[in-house]
Amino acid sequence: VKAALDAGYRHIDTAEVYGNEKEIGQALKEKIGEGIRREDLFIVSKLWNTRHHPDDVLPACKKSLENLGLDYLDLYLMHFPIAWARGDKLMPINADGKAEHSDVHFMDTWKAMEKLVDEGLVKAIGVS
Repeated sequence: VKAALDAGYRHIDTAEVYGNEKEIGQALKEKIGEGIRREDLFIVSKLWNTRHHPDDVLPACKKSLENLGLDYLDLYLMHFPIAWARGDKLMPINADGKAEHSDVHFMDTWKAMEKLVDEGLVKAIGVS
């Protein structure tokens, strides 16, 4: 990430499920202020499928912000518009070996994501 920023890259795309937000945050911490301004970067993260319940959206976003060492994201995407079982297991699998789904409707997730914009935690939202 540091080499990419040094080379002129200004768009950083990450997600909780990629497992690299802390490392990206460390690189950003080292580079912001060293000739790179936060407002010149476009940073994207994504809400994972197990965090679709409206009560989980804000904490998930705040965790990504904390990991990245940022005050806001430029874009926060719903990684997939399909909710999986809530919890810390990122890949919940049922007895049949398939993803364990949840009945949370993606529009309920979307409404919770809209509040993130209202609170200034993200500038824009979307679906990946």
